[in-house]
Parts: sequence; structure tokens; C-alpha cells
Amino acid sequence: MRVKLAVVLGLWGATLGSPTLWAQQGPEKVVSVALVEQQVVVPQTTVSAQVQSRYQADVTSGVEGRLLWLAEPGTVVKQDEVIARLDSTPLQLRGDEMQARISRAEIQWQRLQKDAQRLLALSKNNSVALTQLDQVAAERDSAAAELRLLQAQMAQLQDQIDRSTVKAPFAGVVAQRFHQYGEDISRTDALVRLVNVRDLEVVVFAPLKYAGFMQSQQQLQVFHSAGQAQLEVRTVIPVSDSRSQTFEARLKVPAELLDHFQVGQLVSVAVPTALARQQLLVPRDALVVKSEGQFVFVVGADQTARQEQVQLGQGVGKLIAVDAAIKAGEQVVIRGGDTLTSGDKVRVLSAQEFQVKT
Repeated sequence: MRVKLAVVLGLWGATLGSPTLWAQQGPEKVVSVALVEQQVVVPQTTVSAQVQSRYQADVTSGVEGRLLWLAEPGTVVKQDEVIARLDSTPLQLRGDEMQARISRAEIQWQRLQKDAQRLLALSKNNSVALTQLDQVAAERDSAAAELRLLQAQMAQLQDQIDRSTVKAPFAGVVAQRFHQYGEDISRTDALVRLVNVRDLEVVVFAPLKYAGFMQSQQQLQVFHSAGQAQLEVRTVIPVSDSRSQTFEARLKVPAELLDHFQVGQLVSVAVPTALARQQLLVPRDALVVKSEGQFVFVVGADQTARQEQVQLGQGVGKLIAVDAAIKAGEQVVIRGGDTLTSGDKVRVLSAQEFQVKT
């Protein structure tokens, strides 16, 4: 009896000590997988950019005068809405004087016009010398020219009177004012800074060596405080700054995304750095980071996991480009890979089944 028991215990111990038998009888490893994809990927780098208004101006009046009223900062105005008023009294007085001079010039011209017509009628009967007719005609023409000159001066003065009521050249917000009520200003003094906040663009300054990979109407990824968006390149200005060696590009902000962008806001833009090419993509969840590098586990047709080292490339949403000894259409482990070693047998579950199982 003791001999039989010893034999049984010996066989049990030998079984436990056998790695092959233990692997066959060990706990089953379950994983969730995804397919390796192949897509055209554009290599990119991220650069900082700034949101700017397409329409921003320091508005001047174009005339001199004393400031009577000025819109407060933060005021939203429409195009042609009044944003400042200057005292136009001196201009109005000059206008009255100019109007009197015009009236006098009109009287003079009309008198000479009648004299010329009367002398012309008399000259047909040889009742007046032609030299006298020529003299009156010259005086009439000179009076007409003087009248036109005064009328042009009056039009210029009226333009100055109109400019004393300063109107917004475009719709926007009064961002800043540079003067206070009662100040005397010159024609070139800026009164307010007006900014249109409904027509925005993202201004990018990128390294000049990447200028050849960007073109108008191209879609670029922009990362902002509320997430990310695809914006269209409005224009590319491939002129280098001699010191920074950068070029400028401007991206259009569509109306439906205006709530995510503010003037002066800093954003990041993914700028293409090379031509597009076919690359292998795997889910980011497939990456297993170890001390010796980054790896993925590929599940073969025999349900065996094999470890492959990868070199990471450009990220594309939840996927990332990799350079590795794998093929498009192969299965890579996205759940359960941190417990695997190369050669392990696995059972593939769906993502829902894997979540329930674990």
C-alpha cells in the first residue's frame, strides 16, 4: 500500500514539474483583437498658430475736431453704424461761407452769360466789335470755371462734415478706444480698434522647408481648447522671413465652428512634412510598452500570439502608423496583450465578451 501511494505521489510531482504539461493544462488566455489597416498617411508635425480676424482696423476720422462721443469698448456694431462723433460746428460755418461764395459766383456767371448772348446777337448785325464779344465770352468762361472750383471745394467740405460722424467700416466689436470725450484730435489719430469676430482665420507660421507640401484648399487638422477640427487652407504665402525661415499660411474658420475660436487664441496645427504614402496602421490600444521597446501581439490562424517590435509613425485618430513585420488584414491584440508572451495560445473574444469575461 505504501509502495502504491509513493508511485502515485511521484507521478503527480512529475506532472507538476513538466513545463509542457503545465502549459497545456494552465489557465486559458483570452484576448480581443482588431485588424491591421493600410491607409494613405501624410507625415505631419505640429506647430503653434494664432486665431486672427480677417477684418481689424484702427479707425480714424480723417478730419480734425473735438471729440463729442465715442463708443464704449465691447460695443457690438453693424456696418455703417455710428461709433464716434466730432464737433462739426467749425466745418458748418465754413460751409455757410462757401455756400455764399458759390451764390455770388453763380450771379456773376449768369450776368456774363446774358452779356455774351446779347453781344452775340448784336455781332450778327455788325453792331459790336468782335474783340468785345471775345472779352465778354472769356470772362463768362472764367466765371464758370470759378463756380465749378467753388462747388468742388464745397463738396470737399461736405465730405469733411460727413466724416465728423464716424461710422463703422465693417461689422464688429469695439475692442479698444484711444481717446476720451472732449479731446482735440487730428485727422490721423486712431479713435477705436474695431475687430470683426465673425470672420476668423488661423494664421500659421511653419518652417520654410515644409512649404512645398501645403497648398490652397488642403484640409489640415487644428487642435483647439474644445477639441480638434479640420480647417481648409485659404491661402499659402511661401515668402520666407530671413531670420525665422518660416512661411505663412491662413486657414479659414467656418461659421459652424466660430464658437470654438476667439481672436488671439493660440491653437496647434498639424502641418504636412512630406508627401503622402501608404502605411500600416494599428489601434493605439494594441501597443505594449516594454523596457526594450514597443511591441504588438499578432494572432495567427492557429490562435497563437507572436510578438512583433514596431517603430511608431504618424497618429491618425485612434490609429497610429507603424513600421513592423506585419501585414494589412492581420489581427493584433488590443485587449489582454499585457499578459501575453510570444507563443501563447489565445482565445479571441469580441470587445463586449472580453469586457464581461474580465
